[in-house]
Formats: sequence, C-alpha cells, structure tokens
Amino acid sequence: MIRSTAKLKPVSRTTLSEQVALQLSAEIEGGRWARGEKLPSEADLCKVFNVGRSPLREAMKSLSFIGLIRMRAGEGSYVAEERSSYMERPLLLSRGVLNTEKEVNDLCETRLLMEVETAALCAQRASDEDFGELEKIVQKMKISIGRGGEEFSNLDLSFHMAIAGASRNHVIIDLLKHIRESLEELIVKSLLLPAGTEMAYKQHRALLDVMKQRNAAKARHAMRAHLLSFQRGYRVLFRASN
Repeated sequence: MIRSTAKLKPVSRTTLSEQVALQLSAEIEGGRWARGEKLPSEADLCKVFNVGRSPLREAMKSLSFIGLIRMRAGEGSYVAEERSSYMERPLLLSRGVLNTEKEVNDLCETRLLMEVETAALCAQRASDEDFGELEKIVQKMKISIGRGGEEFSNLDLSFHMAIAGASRNHVIIDLLKHIRESLEELIVKSLLLPAGTEMAYKQHRALLDVMKQRNAAKARHAMRAHLLSFQRGYRVLFRASN
C-alpha cells in the first residue's frame, strides 16, 4: 500500500529536474518507502513537487540510472530492492582522471558542444556503408548486454567514433581522438551503473534510427538527449552521495 505524500515539501516550478531527483532520493534513502515498494503515480508526484511531467520523468530516469529505483513499463516505478552501492561512489572514483563533479561536467559539456552537431553532420553526410557499420555496432551492443562491461564499452566508444568519421569533418575526428582516453573512461564508468548498458543500447538504437532518416534536427535532439541523460545521472549521484 502506497503511503500519502502530502507531507513532502513541494518544489517550485523553476526547480531543475535534478532538484526533484535529489529530494526524492533523500526521501527514499530516509526510508519513506520500503525496499521494493511502489512509488506514487506520476500524476501524484507531479502534484507533490509542483512540476510538470517532463522534469519529473527526467528525475526518475536519473534515479533509475544510479540504481535507486526500478522503472517497469506499464507498471510504474518501484524503490530498488537493495540500496544502490553506487551511492558510495567506489567504482565511479576508484581510478582514472575523472574523479570530481567538475571534471565529469567539463567532459560532458565538451561532448555536448561537439557531438550534437556531429550527429547532425552524420545524418546529412554518412554513406550507406557508414550506416551499415553503425548498424553492426548497435546489433553487437544488443547481443553483448549482460556479458560484461568491457565488450559493451568498446562498442559504445566505436559507435561515437564512427559517427565522427561519417561526419566527414577531420577536425572533429582529430578532436575526438585527442580526448579518446577520457571519453573511454567516462563511458566505462557510466556502464558500471545499474541501468547503464540497457539505457545506452536503447539510446544508441534510437539515435541511429533518426540518423538513417537523414533528419539532422532529430539527430541533434537524440544525441543531446542521450548525452544529457548520463550527465544528469552523474550530477545526481555526486550530490546525493555527498
């Protein structure tokens, strides 16, 4: 049975989805709902936080990304059965050069500046052979889900590098090669999170589909949504675990 959410403090209309995610994560970590318990409906949570469906949905995606909730299609959202070990940030910060929120945000911002437009150029300039190669990578991603992070992360990186190649812009290609090591680390760490591989596969599948339509505007939107979903998840993880 779902308990009343009447005592939760509403969030103002100007609050970002991350603030909704942080408050909801605090309630979950504080034990307002038991492990495995179903959360209130989307409509009820929108009323509680005084926000629209879009910021709430982004907040829920962020919490799913870091393993605090489980989103079940057609059933609603549930508190994860076990506390997410990623709230302690051991794997996120245990190695590499991306060890602070600013370092992660700097790289995420760089990717947004470069790869959103790169996806649009790919949609406009890629050959049928380019799309065939990207299709092979996405198919391999699907098969590799659950096999281990290294195989999937290599495919993830290959996918983004292949998009750059299909853009036919050699400056972009060289810039991505220059940050390849940091990009690889970010991808590896994102896939360590509970919903990492499944979410990444679905988003790469959707991105490829719109690029194959030769629709630059949709390609920009899909790439931006893909990159922002992981950036938001990271920010919530950093702030919720402090």
